[in-house]
Amino acid sequence: MARVLVVDDEPDLRELLRISLSLAGHDVSLASDGRRGLEGARQQRPDVVLLDVMMPAMDGWTVLTLLKSDPDPAVAMIPVVMLTARADDLDVIKGGIEGAVRYLTKPFALDDLHRVVADAVAGQPEPEQRRAAQHAALVHLAQLERGTAPTGPPGAKPRMSRLEPVSGGRVATETPSPRPDRPNWPSWLSVEALTGRDREILEIVLSSPSLGEARARLQVSRSYLYARLRHMASSLDFESGPALVQALRAANARREREPRSSWPAVPTGR
Repeated sequence: MARVLVVDDEPDLRELLRISLSLAGHDVSLASDGRRGLEGARQQRPDVVLLDVMMPAMDGWTVLTLLKSDPDPAVAMIPVVMLTARADDLDVIKGGIEGAVRYLTKPFALDDLHRVVADAVAGQPEPEQRRAAQHAALVHLAQLERGTAPTGPPGAKPRMSRLEPVSGGRVATETPSPRPDRPNWPSWLSVEALTGRDREILEIVLSSPSLGEARARLQVSRSYLYARLRHMASSLDFESGPALVQALRAANARREREPRSSWPAVPTGR
């Protein structure tokens, strides 16, 4: 059986996974946050890492990036399965682009968990699994941009290679609580068309002097940030991500300079 490292900040879930995987014969170790998980992966060299996305201090995306860029090939080639409540298409795509070989959405069936672990451990060598997942993510992204991506609940979708969310997942609904530093969204922006993660990304982009700094603050790759902006622009009828960002920056700048009565009408995205 396999050596499995579970990295998750939820104590109850960690214990559930430990018991279930141990009963299946696996040797299971636990880490309660991203930093401990990264250290554990480097020291223990497990056969697979089950990695939560949303954790304080160091989130799963950061851990994944650091693992895949580790100078030790034995660490960089550990198969990583992402565990998350986020089932948004672009989050799944990000998992593939950044190097995960599977993506399991919470809540999930324990049978699905065991199958995913078995596939990750007994499948092709990790570099081949990773390339297949990256290819599938890029195909899925192209489908989204063309408007031809499959729709419906995750369990009803055709499998997206080995990266598609496993059946039983749910779509995460993110509604961030208001913060005083949030941008003053212009009235013409169809905020309802954006997910909570979309709005979070736009907030950081608008408050950063460059997309490079925004990428660093978001701790994502350049390709992922541009892909996400392109998708948002397409949803909002703008010809490109930079065009959307430019329109929002101009709107915010004008709001700061001029009274409400002089604000412009809805701009034309195309």
